Amino acid sequence: MKQLIERLRQHSETLPFRIAALLALALLPIGLISVTQTVLLIRESDDRTKASLLALTSEAAAGEEAHIRTAFGAALAIRAMLSDGMPSQAECEFRMQRFLKESGSFSFAGYVDGDGIIRCASGGHMRDMSQLTIFPLMKADPVPRVTINRNGPVSGTSVLVMSVPVMDGEKFDGYIAISLPHRTFFGDISDASERSLVNLITFNAQGAVLTNDHGLDEVVNELPVNHDLTEFVAGNEYAFIDVNADGKWRVYSVVPVVPKVVYAMGIWEYESYASLTENIKITNSVLFPVAMWLACLGVAFFAVQRMVIRPTRDLRARMLLFMRARRIFPPRDESKLPIEIREIEETWQLLAESVLQDEAELHNSIHKKAILVKEVHHRVKNNLQLIASILSMKIRKSRSIEVRHSLQEVQRRVMSIARVHQKLYETSTEERVRADELLRTIISQIKSSALPNEADVRYSDEFESIVLYPDQAVPLSLAASEMLTNALKYMGKPSDGQAWLSVRLVPEGKDRVLFEVANSIGEKVDLDVAITETGLGDKLIAAFVQQMEGEVETVTEDSVYRIRIHFPIIEFTEAA
Repeated sequence: MKQLIERLRQHSETLPFRIAALLALALLPIGLISVTQTVLLIRESDDRTKASLLALTSEAAAGEEAHIRTAFGAALAIRAMLSDGMPSQAECEFRMQRFLKESGSFSFAGYVDGDGIIRCASGGHMRDMSQLTIFPLMKADPVPRVTINRNGPVSGTSVLVMSVPVMDGEKFDGYIAISLPHRTFFGDISDASERSLVNLITFNAQGAVLTNDHGLDEVVNELPVNHDLTEFVAGNEYAFIDVNADGKWRVYSVVPVVPKVVYAMGIWEYESYASLTENIKITNSVLFPVAMWLACLGVAFFAVQRMVIRPTRDLRARMLLFMRARRIFPPRDESKLPIEIREIEETWQLLAESVLQDEAELHNSIHKKAILVKEVHHRVKNNLQLIASILSMKIRKSRSIEVRHSLQEVQRRVMSIARVHQKLYETSTEERVRADELLRTIISQIKSSALPNEADVRYSDEFESIVLYPDQAVPLSLAASEMLTNALKYMGKPSDGQAWLSVRLVPEGKDRVLFEVANSIGEKVDLDVAITETGLGDKLIAAFVQQMEGEVETVTEDSVYRIRIHFPIIEFTEAA
């Protein structure tokens, strides 16, 4: 998880990521506006589609609505007629039959009293209707109703019964019933079928289906599975999508025929009005703007990648090649680069050419300086050797042993300085010298001159690579010469073994160096070294060590004498 977070953090700092984030933020308002407008358009389209479906449903149910409203109107007229007084049975039957004949649509009209007995009707006088389902419903809740009777007790046919209550003040005094045969509703719906209408049903406030274009026996298969018909009672016009009992998706539209009494439901093909689904609304309103937003983001990012990021990476790669190989490579597809990038390329090439020119001049200057420095070291070395040769001539002519020894010490010290300049002349680092090589040469020359018979003295050394500037190399070589000379002067043979001499030059920590000369003490060894007790050597060693900013240490243990120099490695600026 930490690695993933770290990788994401690193990616977030890249130019492509930041440009993509800025582009996404810049295009986000356009995407939101597009989503909002699309949602509004989809809603408006859905509203128009719903209104169209509801209008088509009302149009398709116009016939049923006309028959049902006519029946209710007739029932109200009969109730008004009976309010003036109950006519005789013969006159009542005559009026009812004349009404049925003139209307041409109804199969029964009559008045059922509060006890469920038909008192005035087109037929079936004095028939007891109290056992029918409609009577207790009307008595318990006297409101206009429409019910279905598959076998009418008077007409003997399947009918719709429109019932209107008759009240005596607050008392239920019966109801007027008008029967309308089902065959009246089963007409041709070919026009509606052309508009993808699958079926048209009507239902009452109790959710019972009253009419169906394809027959009452088939209506169950077309009703919505997830909605009950009573949900739409006392509501406004409504359109929705659901699946029927056969598993087919349908679009349903419900309109009131007689509010709170009868409703019509149109059942339509789903494919023609699929845009009403909530899922499709969300898809249409979100996916298209999001796709457009992503497309704009992709195009903008591709353009930035092509015109900015790729040339920038190419420039960085050529800078790295220039840094490593000092070669200038031309950009790829320079003609396709934007003018701003081309200007950066031109500036970079001018800068690189200027750096190459300056480096060439600097190298030339350094080369000349190195030649001059080497020439100086060479001349100084030659001059010191000349001085050493003059001293050698003086030594040979001198008859005093003390003068000869003094001149030999001076000659030895002059040659030590000459060897430093020789090493500076020969070394490839020019301004620095390998202290281990320098000391090895000096000690080898002193040892060979002082120990003609090396078998009498056991010698060992340890030199590690140490690089010093001349300001430390010269005093170190002089101090080493004095230390080695002193060691040879006072070397002795211990009682239990051979005389020995040891020299070490090793690092001491990170920026410090240890130089040590150790020798055995005991019986005097006969060496070709003049012994003078002037004490000048110790003074010179102390002076040289002070010049190196170091410390000198002497240790005497049993038959061993050690002298050590501890000093830091001084950089050129510090030494200057």
